[in-house]
Amino acid sequence: MHRRAHRSWLPVLAALLAALVVLPTLAGEAEASTAKWTAKCPANIRVWPHVDAKILRVIKAGAIVTAVATVDGDHWSTSCGGGASSRKWLKITAINGKTTRSLFGRYAVYAAKGLFKLGPNPAPTPTPTPTPTPTPGTADLVSNCSVRLRSGPTTDAGTASIIDENTVVTASDAVSGGSWAADCGTSVAGDQWYRISAVGGQSVTTLYGVSEVYAASGLFRALATSSYTEGIDVSKWQGIINWPMVAAAGKRFAIAKATEGIGYEDGKYDANKAGAMAAGLKLGAYHFARPDLNPNGAAEADWFVDTAGYQPGMLIPTLDLERHGTLTDAQLIDWVKAWLGRVYERLGVRPMIYASPSFWRTYMGNTRWFADNGYPVLWIAHWNTSSPDVPGSNWGGRSWTFWQYTSDGVVPGISGGVDLNRYRFDSFDAVTYQGG
Repeated sequence: MHRRAHRSWLPVLAALLAALVVLPTLAGEAEASTAKWTAKCPANIRVWPHVDAKILRVIKAGAIVTAVATVDGDHWSTSCGGGASSRKWLKITAINGKTTRSLFGRYAVYAAKGLFKLGPNPAPTPTPTPTPTPTPGTADLVSNCSVRLRSGPTTDAGTASIIDENTVVTASDAVSGGSWAADCGTSVAGDQWYRISAVGGQSVTTLYGVSEVYAASGLFRALATSSYTEGIDVSKWQGIINWPMVAAAGKRFAIAKATEGIGYEDGKYDANKAGAMAAGLKLGAYHFARPDLNPNGAAEADWFVDTAGYQPGMLIPTLDLERHGTLTDAQLIDWVKAWLGRVYERLGVRPMIYASPSFWRTYMGNTRWFADNGYPVLWIAHWNTSSPDVPGSNWGGRSWTFWQYTSDGVVPGISGGVDLNRYRFDSFDAVTYQGG
């Protein structure tokens, strides 16, 4: 979750984050992928990467835009520049030197990528072939069927061995490679491969005389270590995440920070959203509430909905409560009602609430109103305990749904600590957004 102030190793970053929120006109981060693009022909600038999304402006050929990312959206086709079609859209933060916030009041807008050419930009410096993202730790997996272990991450690579169903292997990484498809319990396909260092507890060096072998990722399941459904929550503080390794470690869901206050979007939200979903994790988004800065909870809800890009199949939205400012219990309760009500009005789903037991009792009057009035899903933050303390009269007798049980977890595929969470039920149906 949000990195808290008591972390002695983060005071400078926490201060910087606070400054960004206090000055919302500066919010929104330039990512390493920022580049300038030139329109090859007139281009529709839209609020979302969808062909039926609202058009904010039609820019002329020759207009220069600044894009911070390329994202997947609706399929489009165009005759511009000889014709093209794709699902790729540019996420644009400036047009002809003016920010999209000053032009449209939005951190980012979108346009079909095929309408632009890259530049003007300095010629890129040649770089070596990308190497896999370092992944701390290892993950134990169980084969779902007989699996061919290969010398490289491609179906053209030689076979080192064929292991039986229910064989335990240890994966030290997950990398992109050649496409594969198989019938292994269910039909699976993809291009991710596990780099395997051990089989049945023995190193592959001992077994096959090589330092590593590879196997298609879709042929395995995580080795179960908990009776709960395990997951994580992340933000920009986790940096670049190797999501297939997170899935290999048995994590089945992730909740990513999308927004904070008004005007701030987490710099890794788009990448985390795409990566988690592509790896097969159930993905949700959370908003870090700033009632200490903004008296209007509904306005913060609008910023969250406008930014998070909710899609059917995602986990329901989350309101993260950690700040209260000078609001009284009654005022903060009203603020929370306003945020939740606006999200319900716009998305047609009632969000969940994230809070610690002490925060709820100290600043929310230990109310059970939300549990009794259509908000049954509580995500409780209670660390270093074998069972969480649930406020609001045990959340109206329903208890917790999600439980954040530590802030210092270690997960393969993530460098540094990460929040670990549990989901109390087997099916995600009750906490899945179906679409408004």
